[in-house]
Amino acid sequence: MTVGLLCLGAGEAHTTADLKGETHEPSQHDGKNQFGLQPHHCEKATVADIIFLVDGSSSISPGNFQEVRSFLRNFIEALDIGPNKVRIGLAQYSDEPRQEFLLKDHSDKKSLLAAVERIQLVGGGTETGKAIDFLQKQYFTKEAGSRVDQRVPQIAIVITDGESTDEVKEPAQKLRQDGVIVFGIGVGEANRKQLESIANWPPDRFLHSLDSYQALQEQMQMLLETVCLSVVAQKEDIFFLVDSGIDQGQFVSFKNDLVELINQINAGSSTYRVGVAQYGQDTQDEFLLNAHQTRQQLLSAVRGFRLRPQPNQPHYLGRALLDANTRFFTSEAGGRAHLGARQFLVVVSGRDSDDLVSKEAQKIKSAGVTVVGISAGATVDALLRFVSSGYAFDSPRVLILKDSIVTEKKDDITEDCKGANIADIVFIVDESGSIGEENFKLVRTFLHSIVSSLDVRPNKVRVGIVTYNEESSPQVYLDTFNNRKEILQFINILPYRGGGTNTGAALTFTLNNTFIEEKGSRKSKGVQQVAVVITDGKSQDSVHEAAIRLRRADVTVYSVGIKDANMKELRDMASHPIDRHVFNVNSFTELKSLKHSLQKVICENIIDQAVKVSARESEAKKACVKKDEADIFFLMDDSGSIGNRDFEDMQNFILRFLGTFNIGPDHVRVGLVKYADNPTLQFDLTASSNVDNLKKSVKNIAHEGGGTETGKALKSMGPHFRRAMQTRGHKVPEYLIVITDGESTDDVTAPAEELRGQGVTIFAIGVKESNEAELKDIAGDPKRTIQVNNFDALKSINNDIITDICTEDVCRDVQGDIFFLADGSESISKDDFKKMKEFMKAVISKPAIEQNKVHVGLMQFSSDNQLEFPLSRYYSTEEILKAIDDMEQLDQGTLTGKALTEVSQYFDKTNGGRPDVSQRLIVITDGEAKDEVIGPAEALRKKGVEVYAIGVVDANTTQLGEISGSTDRVYSEKNFDALKDLESKVALELCRKDCTINNADIIFLVDSSTSINETQYGSMQIFMESIVKQTTVGKDMTRFGLISYATEPQSHFSLHDYDSKRKVLAAIPKQKPTEGDTYTGEALQFSLEYFRATHGGRKAYNVPQILMVITDGAATNPYILKEHSDALRDNGIIVISVGVKEAKLDQLMTMAGGDKSKVFFVENFEALETLYGSMSSVLCKSTKSACKTGDIVFLLDRSSSIDQDKHNIMKNFTTTLVDNFEVGEKLVHIGLCQFSDEPKDEFYLNKYYNKEDLNTQILEVDYTGGNTYLGRALDHVKEYFEESRGSRDQVPKNLVLITDGDSHDDVEDAADILRDRNITVFTIGVGDVHDLQLLQIAGTPERMFTVRNYDVLHSIKQGVIDVMCDDPNPYRDPL
Repeated sequence: MTVGLLCLGAGEAHTTADLKGETHEPSQHDGKNQFGLQPHHCEKATVADIIFLVDGSSSISPGNFQEVRSFLRNFIEALDIGPNKVRIGLAQYSDEPRQEFLLKDHSDKKSLLAAVERIQLVGGGTETGKAIDFLQKQYFTKEAGSRVDQRVPQIAIVITDGESTDEVKEPAQKLRQDGVIVFGIGVGEANRKQLESIANWPPDRFLHSLDSYQALQEQMQMLLETVCLSVVAQKEDIFFLVDSGIDQGQFVSFKNDLVELINQINAGSSTYRVGVAQYGQDTQDEFLLNAHQTRQQLLSAVRGFRLRPQPNQPHYLGRALLDANTRFFTSEAGGRAHLGARQFLVVVSGRDSDDLVSKEAQKIKSAGVTVVGISAGATVDALLRFVSSGYAFDSPRVLILKDSIVTEKKDDITEDCKGANIADIVFIVDESGSIGEENFKLVRTFLHSIVSSLDVRPNKVRVGIVTYNEESSPQVYLDTFNNRKEILQFINILPYRGGGTNTGAALTFTLNNTFIEEKGSRKSKGVQQVAVVITDGKSQDSVHEAAIRLRRADVTVYSVGIKDANMKELRDMASHPIDRHVFNVNSFTELKSLKHSLQKVICENIIDQAVKVSARESEAKKACVKKDEADIFFLMDDSGSIGNRDFEDMQNFILRFLGTFNIGPDHVRVGLVKYADNPTLQFDLTASSNVDNLKKSVKNIAHEGGGTETGKALKSMGPHFRRAMQTRGHKVPEYLIVITDGESTDDVTAPAEELRGQGVTIFAIGVKESNEAELKDIAGDPKRTIQVNNFDALKSINNDIITDICTEDVCRDVQGDIFFLADGSESISKDDFKKMKEFMKAVISKPAIEQNKVHVGLMQFSSDNQLEFPLSRYYSTEEILKAIDDMEQLDQGTLTGKALTEVSQYFDKTNGGRPDVSQRLIVITDGEAKDEVIGPAEALRKKGVEVYAIGVVDANTTQLGEISGSTDRVYSEKNFDALKDLESKVALELCRKDCTINNADIIFLVDSSTSINETQYGSMQIFMESIVKQTTVGKDMTRFGLISYATEPQSHFSLHDYDSKRKVLAAIPKQKPTEGDTYTGEALQFSLEYFRATHGGRKAYNVPQILMVITDGAATNPYILKEHSDALRDNGIIVISVGVKEAKLDQLMTMAGGDKSKVFFVENFEALETLYGSMSSVLCKSTKSACKTGDIVFLLDRSSSIDQDKHNIMKNFTTTLVDNFEVGEKLVHIGLCQFSDEPKDEFYLNKYYNKEDLNTQILEVDYTGGNTYLGRALDHVKEYFEESRGSRDQVPKNLVLITDGDSHDDVEDAADILRDRNITVFTIGVGDVHDLQLLQIAGTPERMFTVRNYDVLHSIKQGVIDVMCDDPNPYRDPL
């Protein structure tokens, strides 16, 4: 049960009017009690359990005790007492608690008042703690008359005048944690600190300090007001929609059950209202919610209800749901959504509907109605298409609904928000006069439901609340509450004052007074700052600048508009993208339906910002390194409408952009033109000598102002791009990025078309008042136009443009199977289904669809599945696009698990799949699967298929994670329109390679002997080109050399000759070099010289060096192969041997030093052309120098959430990681620690230098079970990195944590200490461990890995190794 709470200010005298912003004083009694009429809130406080705990110790005189009796009498007089209304209990205490009367003892006001008069002062000591414990155990129980199980508010009022002689904190905390609102009234010498620990927090709201017992009477009105405010009347509207065609026997049972239910819940006009209608071909209401005032009238109407069957006619449940939404729950029909009533529509369905139901069901659910399905013949699949989640019953018995109706579903941390468990969130709540008290109750309920989904704790989510009218009031600071229950209680009685609407001032107040360290903000620790503005009207002051200041302070802003809220203001306040940060409903009653979508988006965005955005930026950056050549110009609006701070935002946008690319005269070049009335060149492409110089040039640009002649500026760009080709000497991809904040005063269409005709790709970024149509005219493609509300939002779109520019290069040489599993259920509209098809078409347009490259398949799923085309049917983009266009929607339910099981077979070789290449499945769905998905999804992943889950609208985020197996592969969007923003992101992910060669010296040693003809040499040339294309070539990156050999070796180019991919590719001989015999040994000897510094070798800088030998036959002089290949290895050079056709396997092994992983063989030269895909991992791993030396400590979880089998899998996984390192006294040292409640030392870094002994010891460590104290373990494990434990100063220090649960203690401080000591932490989370905690430990998403279960740990092995072995200090040319 959730109840609200309010605190009485210490030493302050309030009137009822103080809460409302009015000024009248209470009048003398003339009715209900001596203080005047029953308080306004108490008129509606119809149901509550209130218990007084009265101090009866010897320090209280008989006269003062009489004042207490008077106070109690007047309090009771003001309430509506009755067994089904307000119940009162009372206990007195001194040394021992004493039962005066329980909640069940007096059912009328007269007997209750008489009982109060009979109370006698007991005298004695003051043991308040014992008395509070007595209340919890003896009074707030069902046996004593408590109605907590019926969601009746539970309230305790403690009155004391002295210091307790026992501990009060723990018993009071237990009472509050049970959901009891505790008011503290201290009189005279009462210990304020003790009272603060008794009453609900904060004390200035829940604690009342008085000078004397006489003052109790003076505070009566305020106390009543606050108590009654916390009493919420129980109201529910239940409407039954009965299929007119159900079996007569079932109908009789239904009526009997409904009569029984009405009796059990004591239905009536003030509590549970009931309505009934029947449906078939049309819908007929029997009686509406307000038709009957008493239970007897209602029962009579139910007994008289008769079915009017329509045999052989269609049954239109979809149409009936439309009627239910528009007629049955309106206030005119007796609906009480506006009063906060829960509303249920119970559909008794005899058969599957003859029309579509999902869309109409969604509309009624969006209005806040819970839709229940009861089967009287309909299939469960049919019920699942319209019911609210968890409300489908495969039975016609109505009584099974009682628990669902009477017992409100407990508000708890939602699955969506369990992972978003670290953030500072402040709600900025409008309390202006236009809202009114009834509607503000709905705002409280909405706020309560949002906060209930969050993990509120000091080291997790902190919540603040600011209310505002003309003035802003800090109701709750970020450090006010330590737990969720107490803030939820407070929210329920959040005060409402009325007044004006100064939203701008509230935003400024929140920034300056709430998002500050002194009030609990953790911004300095990197914790995300989030503001949620809730308002119902236009602000009386400007929100524009205040919102910009808030966002520039790195606060993510959501705006929630109700009824008359101004959409322009909502958009002006919100963060980018607007569609994920602006929410609007037409009435306060619709807030209920907004709860799920708002909390889902907030929690998803918290995780996205912390983990996914950073990870995807990193992926985009890796992709852009492969953008070997491009010419990019920025065209920057400098007009007078742009402020200086806005201009800085533009400069920062460009600076972030520059940091992503490989800038250089032979790589990516950047130029910039700014314009107002006239364009002016700030720096040309030829200035791109290095990125640092470019950044200085951007920072030095001055803002001057003027008009906005964008057309003239576009026209000026043509000559710049023509000159670009001349200065480079050849054509490369060309891009123009236009940033403007207003409509141009001249024509833009013609000059933009001319530029695009010249081959320039244009991106148009519009800010503020920019014209959307004009932006499309500039870009020529709506997908390359981006609009943001303000300049501060530019930082949010960098990655979108970068991804678009770089995807083409990354996808060019990809091999793989891509299969789409597309939701065709009836909940998706025809329009949205078309948008999903357009999304799939856009994604598959990026990679090269060819027989030897990318294959695409598609299955549509619903209740049944439809294979549209398998992977082996089409090998051209055009055929696939047409097949997608021709797909017709299934329009059934959502059985995703069934579809995952069926689609698995299409990845097999027998059905056109290619298990030897990367295989990826993309699931797109708009709703929750109605069957189990975990098993089928795991089976797919176990066979090597990487699964991506894209959820739209109502898709369940947790389920998406279960489908994909990792949050990294989950995408969630608010609607189908937003899919277009995912196109390049998903394509980039699909084209991602597991490993990229960024820094190495690679020399090809190519056999050109007589046995190889020109055609076969052509295959060797293609193979070498494929290697070069997959690397990042440059003087600070990968360098290439080429030596051919026959009888004599011949150098064609050395490592320092060419510093761009284009130049290296051009230098590979097109004709076969000199022929002769196969003197491979002599060629090996010859090649050693070319790895030296004189030829561009970088061994001195620890750059990996690789010799790739390609031969088709036996060496003429095989006896010297070992000697010369060993000499290469002795010099740190890795030899990879590639054999074709007649090559001898034993000779290939000799050259590779006996390492099988570095030997490759193909039967013919055609197979050589595609060999790169098979050897990329080994080649890539060979370039990771950091794997050769370092100190690595493994920290393994052995808590009870891991059983013995899982612990064994973890140990085996650890040994497979160890196998990838060169263990030795002067190489890699390994240590191991385990933890649960306490850390357990297994062995330090100086224990084992032999890999075999090391792995044996790892496999022998014990499993114990216990709790998960990660913080304690992290603090302990730092000792491993001390010199006495085998750690070394000049080598990388790494900690690898493997855990499967959230920690019981704080991890942040211990992780910070490790990083301060230059210890790099890698985290591997298995199962339900949450990303944000792993991120706190690892410090960056790149070092964070997650899998759904232990069985698939092996799938991330290579990713972990690649990241661990990346050199933190890559080579830079010293010249």
